[in-house]
Amino acid sequence: MTALADVSFTVSPGECVALLGPNGAGKSTLMKILAGVLCPERGTVLVNGVDPWTQGIRHRRLIGVLFGHRSALWWNIPVLESLRFLADIYGVGREEFGRTLTELREVLDLDPLLALSARELSLGQRMRCELAAVLVHSPPLLLLDEPTIGLDLLTRLSLRSFLQKLAKKGKTTIVFSSHDLLDVEGLAARTLVLDAGHLIFDGTIPELKSRYTDFTARVTVFLDEEPTDSVRTVLAQLGEPEADSDAPCVLRFKVREITPFVHQLMQQCSPRDIRIEQPTIEEVVLALYRGRGER
Repeated sequence: MTALADVSFTVSPGECVALLGPNGAGKSTLMKILAGVLCPERGTVLVNGVDPWTQGIRHRRLIGVLFGHRSALWWNIPVLESLRFLADIYGVGREEFGRTLTELREVLDLDPLLALSARELSLGQRMRCELAAVLVHSPPLLLLDEPTIGLDLLTRLSLRSFLQKLAKKGKTTIVFSSHDLLDVEGLAARTLVLDAGHLIFDGTIPELKSRYTDFTARVTVFLDEEPTDSVRTVLAQLGEPEADSDAPCVLRFKVREITPFVHQLMQQCSPRDIRIEQPTIEEVVLALYRGRGER
């Protein structure tokens, strides 16, 4: 069985890239290869210009890895001591560690947690501390596999906010996989989509929406009076009508070409208001998973 085949891409410094795909697509395998945990049978991998296997020590100093429920913390000692041990392992000087810790304490709200051992933390608290652990040596690359899995809403929002700030600084490259589509839309400027071990898409979220949905926008039309059958017929030729709402003066369409639709709409009637919405990423992923394929 081939886990990944013909997967080729380049990530530039400071990019934030999301990996999408159904279960079994190869996301975790790819992340483990980038982390140096798995070695591919064929092909070439360079991470920060370094071969993860022939230059393993240097490679590990240049990455921070967070894999789901795997812990970088020592279970029975205070979190602060775990962070100090990790700083020593990575050769981080005392002054540099102090500066990094001060920043992490503020943005991740670590002060109430540093004296506790990992076993005393809730899942949300532990994930904040795990993120601090992978950032203690200020790596230029973060590899995050399902970083928000199992977290409550407030913790997910807090973690997402921190990663957004980190990405905006442009000093840290982030590659992450997630089934939380709000993470993807909120963080990633670029998306890689894997399916059955193949890279089937590499581009922006708007490009992804255009490729895997059969409409560009959802148009809701608000009228002062109920439209005639002829108006409905003309508009239906330019857009796919959706189920009627409870309000007879409200029409909804899925539209591929917005300009001709709106032009015809204005000729046929005088709408009180028009609302245009892009397809959600949930709709895109559902279309992708259902195998609607490339157009």
